[in-house]
Amino acid sequence: MFKVVIFYCIIAMYLNNALAITDEQQAQIHSKVLEFSSECIKDHPVAIEDLSSLKQEVFPEGSAAGCFAACVFNKIGLFDEKGNLSPTTALEHAKNIFKDEKELKSIEEFLATCVKVNDEEVSDGELGCERAKLAFNCYVENYKKFDFHFIL
Repeated sequence: MFKVVIFYCIIAMYLNNALAITDEQQAQIHSKVLEFSSECIKDHPVAIEDLSSLKQEVFPEGSAAGCFAACVFNKIGLFDEKGNLSPTTALEHAKNIFKDEKELKSIEEFLATCVKVNDEEVSDGELGCERAKLAFNCYVENYKKFDFHFIL
């Protein structure tokens, strides 16, 4: 079983540099990632090759990785029930781990960078599989602007 997936990717992109993440915070994030990933992989199996691609900042082709990512994004509150990016809900979840206002502001700004993917037309409607790919690619494209590190 893999240890790190989409949410950790999004959050951990910048935790290494921008935030002074504690071992306890990292453990909380890791625990949630494993929990959500374990739940999502049952309905949306992902190949090891797909996980390798994600580690290399490349979103795999096909719907499997997209639907898996959409499931995880939904569980962490990054997506709403209509398959749209919802950074406000994700920020609320982040407040359970991070307490520093400066850190939370940085997270908020980062999460908001990709809300534009909600305006993109997708063929899978509210499933969110295609939008998950758009969101992942957008975050990968933008994390360096925040001087964050991509860790997966």
